[in-house]
Amino acid sequence: MMLRNTLVLLLSALTLGSTSAFAPSFRAAFTPRATVTALSVAVDTSEIKNGLTIELDGEPHKVISFSIMKQARGAAKTTIKFKNLMRGTTIENTYRSG
Repeated sequence: MMLRNTLVLLLSALTLGSTSAFAPSFRAAFTPRATVTALSVAVDTSEIKNGLTIELDGEPHKVISFSIMKQARGAAKTTIKFKNLMRGTTIENTYRSG
């Protein structure tokens, strides 16, 4: 009799939409993440100009100034000064040109 009751409970749980009779259904609690519609495009250092707005670390930044330092040997380096448009802070990063 006990086995029959267990089978009835299992079958009723399966027909109610649960994925497993022993696991609770998480469908109502699951919320999908927002889809990102922005394009992720890499910017070449030769395309950097004053006033260019890019996304850096998930936040919009505006190029305040940039300079290219060419050394006798090795690759040139580009130093770019950014202003964070959300926080108002400024940062300076150095990248290898190319």
